[in-house]
Amino acid sequence: MSTVTIKDKTFRTSIPEEEILKRVQLVADRINKDMAGKNPLFLAVLNGAFIFAADLLRRITIPCEISFVKLASYQGTTSTGKVTEVIGINEDLSGRTIIIVEDIVESGLTMKKMIETLGTRNPESVHICTLLLKPKELKVDLDIEYVAIEIPSDFILGYGLDYDQQGRGLRDIYTLVDEKKKMKNIVIFGAPGSGKGTQSELLIKKYGLNHISTGDVLRSEIKQGTELGKTAKAYIDQGQLIPDELMIDILASVYDSYGADHAGVIFDGFPRTIPQAEALKEMLAKRGHEVAAMIELDVPEEELMKRLILRGQQSGRSDDNEETIRQRLNVYHNQTSPLIEWYEKEGLRKHINGFGDLDRIFADICQVVEEV
Repeated sequence: MSTVTIKDKTFRTSIPEEEILKRVQLVADRINKDMAGKNPLFLAVLNGAFIFAADLLRRITIPCEISFVKLASYQGTTSTGKVTEVIGINEDLSGRTIIIVEDIVESGLTMKKMIETLGTRNPESVHICTLLLKPKELKVDLDIEYVAIEIPSDFILGYGLDYDQQGRGLRDIYTLVDEKKKMKNIVIFGAPGSGKGTQSELLIKKYGLNHISTGDVLRSEIKQGTELGKTAKAYIDQGQLIPDELMIDILASVYDSYGADHAGVIFDGFPRTIPQAEALKEMLAKRGHEVAAMIELDVPEEELMKRLILRGQQSGRSDDNEETIRQRLNVYHNQTSPLIEWYEKEGLRKHINGFGDLDRIFADICQVVEEV
């Protein structure tokens, strides 16, 4: 199911159940490691966190306990900003390690109220675990140790979250649809030196598209120390290639951070093989999305050599020498160029003559983007 209608609103799949459960497992693994020997008490915040709490607890392998508290701060699709405790905490919290389990942290006001309440009960420590976090919406300073997924400021429902008490039982997470927007996901394709980066920058500026470059994404995830970044770094440190499944998980994480109704994404440097293209197609389909076009920048090989050698002279990049360049072009021809035929069969290949005047090339690309 890609869209659902709840009362007067339409929602589109944003994060599929499969992805949610992967993130829940990663959080559970961290808690199992951090809380070993502490017998923590999980306090799940009702109503929204009940599904997350159940799936999380099934993955907790250390001794623990669970209880529930109910707070309210929502009406319709907006937060009232006023938090009221509905059901109190009956357990003796003195000297206990507490982990608050929340479905979503937005303004942080609910969590602040919760922590203030717990502080009067003399716990040893209080930790926050949330399925979803909207970092741009935070109004208070909170130390949130366990975050499964960061999301933009869109209104969402499903997997325990509701719209006027409806939709909690949906297995996926859905985002409110803005019917005025038309998403354009573009795969920009070509050999090294074909101008993918330059044309991507121009497209971003003109159409407000997001840009996913595999190299940039990997460096960012590793630098931020995300769970996926740590896993990727382990492969890199051992001199191993990152598995396609992990790469798709990382791209999905970045893609989901843009929300369900972004203008679109330029995929630069991915896919590079047919299995990767098939995996990308599947990942987008689970979110009710698709690739709108594969834009192929076709540049003669002798021109590619000139461009890359010149780039090496200007930038000092050690890998832009003639021998290395020929090796990279051979890899492209042998491993990556078969994607041209694959996207042709998908009806998505858009051939662009990438040799000549920059403005003419960009105008040709814009015509494709505006027609899809």
